[in-house]
Amino acid sequence: MTTSAWSIGVTRADEPQTNRPKPAVNDRTSGVDSADASGTIIFKNDFSNETVGDYTDNDFKSDRDWGKVRWANLHDRSEIIDDDGNKKLRMTFPKGKFGHRETGGNAAVSLGTHDEIYQRVTIRFEPGFSFVKTGKIVGVGSNAGWSGGNVPGEGQGYTSRFIWDRNHEAAMYLYHMDQRGKYGDVLNLGFKFETGIDYTLTQHIKVNTGSDKNGILQVWASKDGGPQRLVVDRNNLRFGTEGRGKTELMFIAPFHGGGDSSFAAQQTSYLTLDDISVSTTKFSDLP
Repeated sequence: MTTSAWSIGVTRADEPQTNRPKPAVNDRTSGVDSADASGTIIFKNDFSNETVGDYTDNDFKSDRDWGKVRWANLHDRSEIIDDDGNKKLRMTFPKGKFGHRETGGNAAVSLGTHDEIYQRVTIRFEPGFSFVKTGKIVGVGSNAGWSGGNVPGEGQGYTSRFIWDRNHEAAMYLYHMDQRGKYGDVLNLGFKFETGIDYTLTQHIKVNTGSDKNGILQVWASKDGGPQRLVVDRNNLRFGTEGRGKTELMFIAPFHGGGDSSFAAQQTSYLTLDDISVSTTKFSDLP
């Protein structure tokens, strides 16, 4: 991948994503593998405690590494695999299907209530993955209601999810108070997803104060264990008003879609998830 492929992306409407100097490194924050003395890692799930084989809804709910599971609807399309000694969650996207009821799955984990969080996940699209148009991966939000064309125009909350977009573009899919259209804002990350590559993706959400446009969204990306690169840096967002923009949920909901069959996978495809972490402070490997 060329250097330019890691440059700061732009939204679909060409709005700049960077509007401030690069932030300084925070030396007080914890790394991905452990929490600092204040216990800043909310949870981490690397699936090392799970048994290789089917990973059902009941398995998801009984997996204590998740903490409090709000719902799990995997529809028998998930399994734990052993990838050269590393266990991963593998999800199936059947040919000709779209939407989380028919492809991938939909689960949510309670995080408590936080003004500021960092979410991290490592994903891999297996060779032959059918990207088609667009699809969701994982994300966070204040609740599950702000998606599918339901606009939080009065500051009721937000969702922010990693997605693949048209032409394999890596992107964020953001529902927030000032979104420009009914179906949210797409913020490109400045590179295209390739199959067979491990991407570690991290997003930082800090809620705005009152009704001010000062909410923060930052995104870093790493390819096959390489350096973390800042690809989105925004500090002018409103995730909610009257305290309603706090982060409460994490979503594990990869699926193709889109609202019609034109988004369906053209062949059965597979995606793996690993090392899913949420922290209230910055991971130590971030610049």
